[in-house]
Amino acid sequence: MARIEEFDREQVLKNAMNVFWEKGYNGASMQELVDATGLNRSSIYNSFGSKLELYQDTLSYYQKETGGQFQRALVRAKNPLHAIRLLFEGFLPEIIRDEKGKGCFSMNCKAEMGNQDKNIKKWLLDSQDNTLSIFQDLIRDGQEQGIVNKNQDCKTYAYFIFNAFQGFRMTGILVKDKQVLQTIIDNTIDVIK
Repeated sequence: MARIEEFDREQVLKNAMNVFWEKGYNGASMQELVDATGLNRSSIYNSFGSKLELYQDTLSYYQKETGGQFQRALVRAKNPLHAIRLLFEGFLPEIIRDEKGKGCFSMNCKAEMGNQDKNIKKWLLDSQDNTLSIFQDLIRDGQEQGIVNKNQDCKTYAYFIFNAFQGFRMTGILVKDKQVLQTIIDNTIDVIK
């Protein structure tokens, strides 16, 4: 009979995610994960399978958390162009508060692990496709409403916005000047208006 987990799985994932976020996958030791989660090694292995599987679970946890920011922006938006702006601006406070320069957890994963494991690569590609789909739908709707120009098709602009979004998140690792970051957002939006 399988043992029932006697811990708060979400809290364990959050604590493990913070270790991976600060140290990277390769830099995080099992002892650091044990210390952060309060679980012993055998509990981690029994509950999550391996260090890599725990890492994958923390990526999914992060995606769920950031997906909420995307959803809030989409709900609050007056129109598709405004939604794109809100998606960028929704991460602005987090970037400015990030005094340690941890950056975006999934982008850190892409840089460190994107070509190291086929399951991680698949997760990254699925996540990327999901974000591109959101941007593509917003741009298509904006073009239909006449508030996004038609100089490029919606797929091309989706890649542009996606690339700008990633660059914005990477720039925010070192740049904490709100005015500079806001100008990046404004210039990105100006290209598609």
